[in-house]
Amino acid sequence: MDSLHLTTAHTATDTRIFDKEATSLAEAGFEVGILAHDTPDEDRNGVRFFYLGSVETRAERWQNIPQVARTARRLDASIYHFHDPELIPVGLYLSATTDAAVVYDVHEDYGHKAAGREWIPDIASIPLSHIVPRIERVASSQFDAIVSATNRIGSRFSRTNERVTTLHNFPRTVHLPPATQSKSRDRDHVLCYVGGLSELRGIHRMLELLDTLYSRNIDVELWALGSWSTEVDKHRAKEFIAERDLESRVQFPGYLDYEEMFQYLYGADLGLSLLDTQQFETAIPTKQFEYLYAGLPTITTPLDAAIRFLPDRFRHVVPQGDSEATADAVERAFETDSDVAEMRSLIKREYSWEAETKKLIALYEDLLR
Repeated sequence: MDSLHLTTAHTATDTRIFDKEATSLAEAGFEVGILAHDTPDEDRNGVRFFYLGSVETRAERWQNIPQVARTARRLDASIYHFHDPELIPVGLYLSATTDAAVVYDVHEDYGHKAAGREWIPDIASIPLSHIVPRIERVASSQFDAIVSATNRIGSRFSRTNERVTTLHNFPRTVHLPPATQSKSRDRDHVLCYVGGLSELRGIHRMLELLDTLYSRNIDVELWALGSWSTEVDKHRAKEFIAERDLESRVQFPGYLDYEEMFQYLYGADLGLSLLDTQQFETAIPTKQFEYLYAGLPTITTPLDAAIRFLPDRFRHVVPQGDSEATADAVERAFETDSDVAEMRSLIKREYSWEAETKKLIALYEDLLR
């Protein structure tokens, strides 16, 4: 096998890992597998899946990490490409005990994220925000390459690893369903969100926005696509929905595959990115590019990435936590016609995954020499 992708914290069909990286490599002729929990029953897109079993808690997941190392070594890949900081010990083990190349794919600024993880106690979050980046940097010198989701993340490894490649999470634009295959709607207007459902990612701000629009007699519904981060967030959201009589105006389809996700986006009017500005200060949200490709202007909190990548005419920047100002922006956006062809052309020209694929293939060819 040319490449085995390892993940324990992501789903086996995670968009970056499966839809983008593994599928692109398979299409380029590489033999690719994914080792993960709760894998599909059969191979997809030329990618093989290797099952680690099911886990219910983080503790169970972490207890299984030695199994990840043993299984990965037994599968005997030429490149081991892992995607979670908790697998750094596995990467070090494979680097020391095999002749394979080891790649650490850094999706996020994990040190910065540690301070905002709901499940990390406050007393531990600050120390972890310093310890995790230090561990990453020290370990990275033992890996054959670092792949990062942003240039800012990648710059942290430039002194400890000579092979740092940035692969932005831009949308994959080939093999997507045509815009005519869209989700049917029951309301005049639809707001759509893609991503994890949590307070930090804005789910409660979205519901408050929906309630504000409803109080203005605007016929609107919210499609929130993704998985709940915690039961606490889910319970709080459900309580708010019941209190404000919003049950018929919210849909939670869950985590969807890439093609089905775009069917929902094609059926919506606006994309929401009401992320916490402090927690996502350095992030480049994939959703803003997916919205653009689907022809949706974005309602966003003042994130640097939105201002840097999204043209003024396709974004509406709103103050975090101000549902009235956000509702005003939504109403203005509903009344403004957007050039869908121009939006899609911009993604294909400047922000498509296909351009990033070339860098990934070049890295793999270099590692396999």
